[in-house]
Amino acid sequence: MVEERRRYKRLKGKEGAFAVFLRGNELLVLGNIVDISLGGLCVRYLSTAELSPNFYSIKIFGSNEKFIHLDRMDCKIVHVQKRSTSAPTQLDALLCGVELYNISFRQSTMLHEFIGNFSFDETNS
Repeated sequence: MVEERRRYKRLKGKEGAFAVFLRGNELLVLGNIVDISLGGLCVRYLSTAELSPNFYSIKIFGSNEKFIHLDRMDCKIVHVQKRSTSAPTQLDALLCGVELYNISFRQSTMLHEFIGNFSFDETNS
């Protein structure tokens, strides 16, 4: 059994929750948020190449009854995992674990609001 080392509980991402990875002003990939916490998130995306374990910026946004957008937070890719796809394409389905850092008070407040609107605790479902 694997010991949980996360500081914050991860909550399942709702439909309509997205993340965009950036390096400088270059958009690298867009993906769906699989799960999220105050310390990080997991993003599923399709790509021909993996993101390298490196430092990036990430934008998080979601739209359901409400639209919330968090602009440019610092993050680090902590793992990338390939998932097999049933479709015969050149794209791989990838899961990317992300650690957020250097979060300002304003970003933390907005992240709380985002989590409240775009996630749920599947253990209480």
